[in-house]
Amino acid sequence: MRASPSSHAWPAPRRQRVRAWVVVLTLALAVLVSACAATAPRVAGPADRAADGFAPTVILVSFDGWRADYSTRVHLPHLSRLAAAGVRAEYLIPAFPSKTFPNHYTLVTGLYPGHHGIVANNIWDAASGRTFALSKRHEVQDPMWWGGEPIWVTAMRAGQRAATMFWPGSEAPIAGRHPTYWRPYDETVAGSDRVAQVLRWLDLPASERPTFLALYFEDTDDGGHEGPDLPAVADAVRRIDGWIGELMAGLDARRLADRVNIVLVSDHGMASTSIDRVVMLDDYISLDDVRIVDINPTIGLVPAPGREDAVIQALRRAPHLQVYRRTETPEHWRYRAHPRIPPLVGVADEGWQVMTRAQYQALRASGRGATSGQHGYDPRVASMRSLFVAAGPAVRRGAAVKPFENVSVYSMLARMLGLEPAANDGDPSVVEQVLRPAQPERSADIRSLACGAILR
Repeated sequence: MRASPSSHAWPAPRRQRVRAWVVVLTLALAVLVSACAATAPRVAGPADRAADGFAPTVILVSFDGWRADYSTRVHLPHLSRLAAAGVRAEYLIPAFPSKTFPNHYTLVTGLYPGHHGIVANNIWDAASGRTFALSKRHEVQDPMWWGGEPIWVTAMRAGQRAATMFWPGSEAPIAGRHPTYWRPYDETVAGSDRVAQVLRWLDLPASERPTFLALYFEDTDDGGHEGPDLPAVADAVRRIDGWIGELMAGLDARRLADRVNIVLVSDHGMASTSIDRVVMLDDYISLDDVRIVDINPTIGLVPAPGREDAVIQALRRAPHLQVYRRTETPEHWRYRAHPRIPPLVGVADEGWQVMTRAQYQALRASGRGATSGQHGYDPRVASMRSLFVAAGPAVRRGAAVKPFENVSVYSMLARMLGLEPAANDGDPSVVEQVLRPAQPERSADIRSLACGAILR
């Protein structure tokens, strides 16, 4: 009688090999299940909620008037920690004029002042007859002045949220939009309170949380105007480093230190000046021949009809002062196209100031200004060099890069946030030097697919 298949016996060696493979496969499956369980989604506890669903995020921090070499003067543990973990530029090159509002707006638009329209801290718009000044809050808050597209508008167009703590330009509804969250400038708000506000914004639920946040400190500018080599500056940089430490500690406590990109910048440096190094404007021209739009150490002049040639010829005789027609300004300024640039533009030599005689006499009578600090000079002047440090998941680690112009910061911020930048003047090669290579998108992760099949 023929044996049935079920009763047929395999040879002993073959049975042993089968048993061995069963054991191996069983162990491998157990390991895989354990690994999948470890990475499977779970209910988030209090310590996990901040990181749950956390989108790519950037905090841009500005230290107004922080000269590049301030970082070498005193021990700054928190700034040093960030620089060691990320990228530090030898220095950042500001745009002309190296003043506060033009450069802060350049940092967030990637446009030179001669392109975005904030061409100075003091501006005259011939078309409307209006003047812009930092003290004119209603003008600062009018979108007419602000060209280009700041990064918070770029983010919001893409459905993200943005928050600004005192950033120039954020008080105006540019393109019809304020940042999602913003505060009007108030210098009385303490640095620790500014940091705390940024951290509170990060504590919002994911549906309300901003992905771009900006933070501003004016302490180094205030100290530098007293004199960049005086103790007030060292005190200011130590104080600011402490606030950076508070920000980092807040991120650590929220388990966000490795999830947030931090970019530290300054808008310009500071040069030492003296009351003995002053060019008196009315020693060379009649003030009746010009409208003074901007002064010290830059000048912006609108000559009376028919007086332009006489005024520029007279001012070119003044020592320590360079004067140009708008159409002839240095090429590297990119400062010719915008109609708000005055017909005549000038800048004093580094460390020199330019004033009217009345302004000079008032300064001398006040007892101030024997030594002081000033900015606004040509961006290539060493004392105007500013700060750049970045760290975070999108940033290369432990790298030093060559100096670059601050117009490249905007595109850098956009890429960190996964945004398509608006047209700008930045250099794409700088972005590649600072940021990690973009990772190609994959339709699915193999391990995730395997785990999903096993755990279902």
